[in-house]
Amino acid sequence: MTATLEADHKLSLSEDVLAQGHFKDGMEFRVILKPSGAMLLRPSQPRQKSLVEHLRGLQGLELALNRECLGPPLEL
Repeated sequence: MTATLEADHKLSLSEDVLAQGHFKDGMEFRVILKPSGAMLLRPSQPRQKSLVEHLRGLQGLELALNRECLGPPLEL
């Protein structure tokens, strides 16, 4: 597997690297430089939403209560 650094400072990955890594056009990567001179590329993880952000996204959402899925209530 190979990669080529182009004159315009773009890194081109070979087709086998793209296929095995399941990489898509426009993906962002973190670059990690090792003291040995090795360079690691890791796909950037999108920032995870907080619980508050998820709950804010539910405002105005109407959920139908479907009791058929729940079954009869349990007696304790």
